[in-house]
Amino acid sequence: MTTRWNGWLRIAGLLVILVAFAGCGTDPDDDDAADDDAADDDTGDDDAEDAWAGVDELVAEHAEEAKIIGLAAAVTRPGEVLWLGTYGLAHVQDGRAVTVDTPFMLASASKTVTATAVMQLWEDGALAFDDAVNDIVPFALDNPRVEGETIAVRHLVTHTSGIRDNWGLMPYSEGDSPYGLGEFLEGYLVDGGSWYDATANFTTAMPGAAWEYGNVATALAGYLVEASTGTAFDDHCDDQIFAPLQMENTGWHLADFDEDELAMPYEVSGNQQFPYGHYGYPDYPDGQLRTSIHDLARFLAAVTADGELEGSRILEEATAQQMFEALEPGADPVQYVFWYGETIAGRSVIGHNGGDNGVATEMFFDPATGIGVIVLMNVDWTTPVEAACAAIQELLFERGEAVAQ
Repeated sequence: MTTRWNGWLRIAGLLVILVAFAGCGTDPDDDDAADDDAADDDTGDDDAEDAWAGVDELVAEHAEEAKIIGLAAAVTRPGEVLWLGTYGLAHVQDGRAVTVDTPFMLASASKTVTATAVMQLWEDGALAFDDAVNDIVPFALDNPRVEGETIAVRHLVTHTSGIRDNWGLMPYSEGDSPYGLGEFLEGYLVDGGSWYDATANFTTAMPGAAWEYGNVATALAGYLVEASTGTAFDDHCDDQIFAPLQMENTGWHLADFDEDELAMPYEVSGNQQFPYGHYGYPDYPDGQLRTSIHDLARFLAAVTADGELEGSRILEEATAQQMFEALEPGADPVQYVFWYGETIAGRSVIGHNGGDNGVATEMFFDPATGIGVIVLMNVDWTTPVEAACAAIQELLFERGEAVAQ
């Protein structure tokens, strides 16, 4: 399981609460769907309605068995959101239910948005995969454990850069990080920096030679957007991705939200729920995006439609297709531009998952059918959570395929 993880101390709050799950499958075109007390699976025809029959009850059952506090799910196909479902609580202490507009933290599933931003610059000619990172950033990047290396853009986006995650030097904070993205990266990658370690921050592999999952390298890819355009990475995403797709409950920082509307991340132990509190980190392009199921479903529907949704285009067709090409197949033939290939419910799919303190997310689509499935949860990954999520994904892929036939 690829995760963005650190043992950041939770904000303790010991409460014993029974979490009741009320399923709410919705028509994504129903503006009042988040307020419905019962399922409204009006997809426009009887066959489609039949395909969603009983889904709410099954999803809620899986979630309750795994003690998942809050869950939101979606099914998409290219250019269309087919179904949305919300279950349980976004905030236990306040008794606040999950709605289609509740922002969840994504953890590493955020990397799919970072990939899209990088591809937009590639499309505009602002950078190329073979460009040396040192020709873009305002500091000197050098792996002290190898000689004569050139770290290129392609190495960052395929986890083959030789930059290693050193969790002891990747600070979490209560609330948004006080450190800027560029400040942290320079301090982590340049000798003498506050977070520099010549051994632990790098591998001994030449760029492109070996795959090692990397969050700091992902953050550096996001920083290339800033260094290339002069526009902050988060502002670029706001203007070039979120606004065109009408993703109105999406942002990279806590400052973008009313925190009372967010899904609180929880640790679950027995029948007790411990809120972690809302946290942040300076390398935010690798995992800090918060978004609602409504918004993320629109993003996936656009990406799988070669970059367009309802007349708004975030990527040209060729660019969207290039994002799903393996740039370093010798290191990993199913590692694309941050997205990766996986097998789920017997299907060869593409997407990304995420895990962090009180965060468990999955977003994958089947290129053979175009059907995409998203599951967002505000709990840690555990064996029961993994089993429940797998069952929910299989169910939703099957129902989505039935609608698409």
